[in-house]
Amino acid sequence: MFAVEIRRTSAKHGAVVALTGKWGSGKTSLANLTCSALDAVDDVHVVQFNPWFFSGTDQLMRFFFDELAGQLRDGRRLKDKLKDAGRTVAERLGRYSAALSPLKFVPGAGVVLDGASAVAAGTSKLLGEEQGTIHEQRAQLTELLIKLPGRIVVFIDDIDRLSQQEIRDLFRLVRLTGSFPNIVYVLCFDREVVEAALTDEAVRGSAYLEKIVKMSVEVPPLPTQALSPVIAEGLAQALDGIESGLFHASRWPDVLVQLILPMFSTIRDVKRYLASVPLAVRSLGLEVNLVDVLALEALRVRYPAAHAMLPTAADLLAPAKTMYRPSTDRAAREEAFVEEFTGLLNGHARTVVHLLFPAAERLFGGPNYGSDWIPAWERDRRVACSTVLDFYLHRRLPAGRAPAAGIDQAVACIGDESALDEVLGQVPDALLDDTLKRLVPHCRDLPEESVLSTAAALMRQLPRVRLGSTGMYSPGGEWAVLSPVSVLLRNLRGDAVDPTVRNLFHGIPSLYGKVLLLDIAAGRPGKQGLIPDESARLLRQELASQLRTAGPEDLADERMLLRTVLVAAADGPPVLEPAFDARVVARLLESGVAPVHSQTMGSVAVRTEKQLRWDSLVSVYGGEAHLAEAVALLQQCLQEGTVELNEDLAAALALYEKYATGWRPKEF
Repeated sequence: MFAVEIRRTSAKHGAVVALTGKWGSGKTSLANLTCSALDAVDDVHVVQFNPWFFSGTDQLMRFFFDELAGQLRDGRRLKDKLKDAGRTVAERLGRYSAALSPLKFVPGAGVVLDGASAVAAGTSKLLGEEQGTIHEQRAQLTELLIKLPGRIVVFIDDIDRLSQQEIRDLFRLVRLTGSFPNIVYVLCFDREVVEAALTDEAVRGSAYLEKIVKMSVEVPPLPTQALSPVIAEGLAQALDGIESGLFHASRWPDVLVQLILPMFSTIRDVKRYLASVPLAVRSLGLEVNLVDVLALEALRVRYPAAHAMLPTAADLLAPAKTMYRPSTDRAAREEAFVEEFTGLLNGHARTVVHLLFPAAERLFGGPNYGSDWIPAWERDRRVACSTVLDFYLHRRLPAGRAPAAGIDQAVACIGDESALDEVLGQVPDALLDDTLKRLVPHCRDLPEESVLSTAAALMRQLPRVRLGSTGMYSPGGEWAVLSPVSVLLRNLRGDAVDPTVRNLFHGIPSLYGKVLLLDIAAGRPGKQGLIPDESARLLRQELASQLRTAGPEDLADERMLLRTVLVAAADGPPVLEPAFDARVVARLLESGVAPVHSQTMGSVAVRTEKQLRWDSLVSVYGGEAHLAEAVALLQQCLQEGTVELNEDLAAALALYEKYATGWRPKEF
């Protein structure tokens, strides 16, 4: 329809048509379609003029007429009907351009002056002889164009991307030449940008355009429903063949409709987005949920300033813990973030936070999310989890963080004891702790028939994990194993727990592993356990029996031996036959050392002090004299070289010497 109107509009004295619309609204696409339609007509010759090739007013007119003449001389593109007349017009345009070549257009004067040689040649000559020659050639050119058996349509695109001065120069050229017969200019621009560039103290830009433009066509912004299939189909093509992270089909419709689509209003922006998606997805691999990647890439493309705030606001958007301590400084920082983020996102801030960073909803008056949500966010690899957001922002895994591919392998083997055992055996020791912890959410709601096999494979990882805590609030390293096992046992019905725990207990090769299983299954004073108290007592008796029959070489390999002895003796006196074997004495002393963490109020520094479980050791040996006798035997073996002195044993012996003199820590 646009092409038809261009052909129909009167061009007896030339015509200027404006094709307007916001940047990226599709003006260029419509202009290209119109060019193709006009090219198919035998009485129209299309000329495309690129204003980016000139710099300054003095180059513009010469370049314009040279370009127009050059395209008319190209016999391959000229229609037969226009071929002869077109070449004649081209020749005349060439002369006209040559006459203008030494001249510089002076904005506002409506005349031409010599920019470089005015002083040498004399201004009067330029305003006399040269001006007359130009007028004569213009009249001859006008006469030829009147006789042209058709029209020339000149398309000029991307005007709104020129500088303010270049926009002014271009429109003065159009105003100067727009009256040539049978030449139609089609100018493509953003009206708001061009009107602002043309406005000065003397005239408003809108009024300037009204005097030049004969017909105007506005390209409206595309409605959201029109962009939806473009984005959906474009993403399918962009992601084809690319390995990506988890994709939550249940979240995607909300993210697409409420977050991504409202951010786009032009095809050009959509194309920019679709072009950037493959690299983003490849760089993040399996570590970040694909829904979050697509949403954040839309944020980066459309609102880069808001996206740039994410690194400095990461602790507000995805806190490592969701327990908040009121702080004047933090409150001020939160308020400043909300104000700036909201201002940059043009109404999308709440949606971004709601769909991507739910823990930060409280900053916008929304609900609070407890720490129990964090494991689920981590399982789903959402940027709502601080570790996932950290990877998104920095594209690297921190030390001790297992790759998502390894987690996926382990999760796929849950329920298959031998397969899970094999996969976990391939995990490096440095990554085992993280791998086991991240299995916890996947152990919930596991079928009962898979509980025992999965728990057995997990308990076999105990020799590879550290024991005891490393900080003020960190749990013991053994809980990397015990947490998923505890979750598995709680999946069972009441009558299935007891036999499962007994089977698991019998399958654990180490004595300390049996103790740790009792930690999560047996009750405590005032707290009911997963198994009846009688069952726990019988398992402790079995533990004591195995302890009595174990040889010194087996006991020397046991971790946390002192605690194992105490648990076995919970229902009676401790019985440890090889207690005076130097290897067993060494292991008891080493396992009797415990780190104690303390912290001064108002300070973040954590002090760690090693203490000796003196009373427990004394009770195992039946008195301080027997303990001293056992230590003396150990020291003799150390001197003889039959027992090797290591760092842990040296620390334990040093503590023993202090305690033996009667010294006790203040907290003792």
